[in-house]
Amino acid sequence: MINKTELIEKLQDIEWEDFEVKEAKSEIPKSSWETVSAFSNTAGGWLIFGVRKKGKRYEIIGVKNAEKIEHDFNSLLRNGLKFNKKIDVKSKKYHIAGKTFLAFYILQKSPRDKPVYFNNQKNTFIRTGSGDQRATQEEIDSFHRLASFEEKDKEKTKYQFKNLDAETIKSYRTLFNNLNPGHRYNVLSDEEFLHKIGVLREDKVTYGGLLVFGREDIIAEDLVN
Repeated sequence: MINKTELIEKLQDIEWEDFEVKEAKSEIPKSSWETVSAFSNTAGGWLIFGVRKKGKRYEIIGVKNAEKIEHDFNSLLRNGLKFNKKIDVKSKKYHIAGKTFLAFYILQKSPRDKPVYFNNQKNTFIRTGSGDQRATQEEIDSFHRLASFEEKDKEKTKYQFKNLDAETIKSYRTLFNNLNPGHRYNVLSDEEFLHKIGVLREDKVTYGGLLVFGREDIIAEDLVN
């Protein structure tokens, strides 16, 4: 038996932020789907197969048929049948003391792709502390609102580069340059720069870009309309 620190030391090539262990000795644990949903909807994290947790101690028990479990798990996450979204995952395999265990990193989804759930929307989970918790209806509704806002931000308005506030652009570019000295965007014209960062699309200002860089009179006019 080892503690969390000792387990992490054995896996030094992983940047540990949040992780969950499952025994998964001979099959994919059903509770894995809850963790995948929770990681996707929150801040991402590592899901470890072949490790047993007892209190604050960890025991590496290994996974039988590791290749098959790894293949099946990756397939279920990526084929779009188990979850409402294809899950972004990277996997690693470890051999310690004659035992094999698997580590899967589940990436957080962007706001426009949340909520992530399996089978039906009631199976939407989030991470609270170091555990998985079923999302409330209010939290699910919040995911949908944020997704719609992000899509709206990318929509094109009727406005063009000339309708943006020059001083706001100048201030932002100064800040960007200070934070990213030597970045290739720093040599671009203002219009080229705004295209690169998504403020302009096909020479039209996006809604998100308008709210940040638009002149006050233009923003007021657009909100009224």
